[in-house]
Formats: sequence, C-alpha cells, structure tokens
Amino acid sequence: MDITFLLPGVGFSGGVKIVCEYANKLQKKGHNVKVIYPTLYPEKRIRENSALHFLNYLTHKLRNILKSEPETKLDWFELDAELIRVPILHEKYIPDADAIIATWWGTAYDISKLNESKGEKFYLIQHYEVWAGSKEEVEATYNLGLHNIVISSWLKSILEKLGSNVDNLILNGIDFNEFYPEPAPKSRKIRVLMPFRNEDWKGYEDGLNVLENIKKRYDVAFIMFGPKPWNYSIPDYVEFHELPVKDELRRLYSSSDIFLFPSQCEGFGLPPIEAMACKVPVVTTNVGAIPDCSIPGETALVSEPGDIKGLTENLAELIENKEKRLEIAEKGYRYVQQFNWDKATDELEKVIEQFVEKKD
Repeated sequence: MDITFLLPGVGFSGGVKIVCEYANKLQKKGHNVKVIYPTLYPEKRIRENSALHFLNYLTHKLRNILKSEPETKLDWFELDAELIRVPILHEKYIPDADAIIATWWGTAYDISKLNESKGEKFYLIQHYEVWAGSKEEVEATYNLGLHNIVISSWLKSILEKLGSNVDNLILNGIDFNEFYPEPAPKSRKIRVLMPFRNEDWKGYEDGLNVLENIKKRYDVAFIMFGPKPWNYSIPDYVEFHELPVKDELRRLYSSSDIFLFPSQCEGFGLPPIEAMACKVPVVTTNVGAIPDCSIPGETALVSEPGDIKGLTENLAELIENKEKRLEIAEKGYRYVQQFNWDKATDELEKVIEQFVEKKD
C-alpha cells in the first residue's frame, strides 16, 4: 500500500518519534511510506503572556523557511521512509495514496479537506491537544469522519465521553534495540533522572518541588534532559543534558538509579517505559498510558498528577530502600517487554487494510 503520514513539523518530540517508528516499520513490511510536513505550519494558539514562547516559535519556523534545501532526513532519528517537505499541506502537494494519516489535531482538518484520491483517511490521536488549540476546535476533529485511532485508554475514554467513534486503541511500543540495560558506572550518590520540557503541563514545576523536598533530606545527584530551556531556569545543582538521543539517551537512563516522571497530562508518555526497558525503577504520575503499561506498586510507584507529596514519598522510599529499587526495576523491565513496535505496527497495518479493502 501507499501510505502517507502528515506532520505539522519534524522537530524532536515524542509524537513525531512515534510517527517515524510506524513509518519505518511499515516501510520494512513492504509498503511505500511517505512522511510529509510543511515549511510553515500555522500555530492556532500562542501561550498567553509568553513572549519567549512566541519568539521561540518564530525562530523555529523562520529556520525552516530559510533553509536552502528541504530536509530529507532527520538528525535525531534514522528515518527510512521518504521525508518530504512541502510549502503547505494543500491538496496539490499531497501525492495520491491508499491511506493518509493525520497525526495532530490541525492535520486532521487538513486531511478532511482532501479528495478521495489521497487515500482512506485516518487520524492517529496522540493527545487531547487542548493545550495547543481551543477545546471546541480540538474536540471537533474527533467527528470529522476520519478513522480514529488512539494510543491510550485515557484518550479512548475522552472520545467515548464526547460520543466520538474510536476505531482502534493501539498502544505504542519500545525499540528494544535502542532501549535496554547497559552497564554504566554508578556514582556513590544515588542519581535521580527527570525529563524536562518547556510546556507547563509536563509538570516541571511539580518535579522541581519534589527535587527541592528530596534535596533537603538526602545527598543525591539530580539529572535532567530535554530541549534547551527557554521558559524555565534549571537549578545549579542539576546536571543538564540537552536533547540526548539514541545511545546517549540509553546511557543516561542506564547511569541513573531512579527515574522521576512528574507530568500533569500525557497522551501516552514514552519516557517511563523507556526507563523501564533500561531496567530503571520509575516514580511517576498516573497520566497517559501509565495505567496501560504499568502495575502500580509493582512495576512502578504511581501518584496522581500534581501530588507533590506522593511523588516525594515514593521517591524517598526508593532512595532509602535499595532492595525495593531493584525489585521495581526488575518487575518493570519484565512487564514492558510486551510493548513492542512490531506488534503495534501489525495492529495499525490491520486497521488500515480493513478500511482500504472496504473502500475497494
């Protein structure tokens, strides 16, 4: 089959990574896969009172526009499928295909306007994206007549409460060739690793409060990783790694003793299961696919979003109890082995074939 994915951009993010994983796997299975993104994608909503966010947005977009040649590959992911940059996501720039897949609420509107020759229309819903568009606009995308595919039970429940159709729930996988336990020198101090993102809903402030609480009680090392901070400042006592990928990210996980994930909201949340795959015990909030991919108290220690006290005490328990750390790490590692990209891709392929065959 000819399969097209539409992305609003190809900057480093979990959502883009998920699309690239699917594109590679489908390409390997013999399909002709294209990943298409525009030079400039209009952002419908800029954060209120955030000049830094607006400046960052414009800088990123202008960088794309000024490039003499479109990107044909990513510097942070080995994409085997064809990557195509187009001026805008308009029908004249989109090739005919058997299936076309929206991957973001804005691209759902783009796909809904295309003629039938562009392919049977699917919508890979990766988050409840009201933080990036108005609630009314985002929720309306679930009723555009596309085949809705969600990546967590949480997203499925949102669509069902809204009376929207869900054609399939497909959990994301892990690339076990990229994420696995790796011997790494451990410092005498326990190392606590936490992801950083500039978005408020990623829970950075909550995580920082947890680290401050722990810092008062224990002599441990704190490490963060993520994009360059522009909306927050990183404390001096934190070791920061800017956008580690591939081997560097695996080594960062493996060199840590505990992984802290304080997010307030996720469509899925890849970092906790990546950490589990590297046999690192996880302290997390109950967001995204955590209910799908963990057993609270056994494979991870889980608190409700915003529960700083709960996160602090769970983290403290693992700092104090080495036996518990090893137990959670081992059980988490074994549990996430069931979540792999081959299985997820087989499910996605089956859904696509089902509706493409019906159309024929």
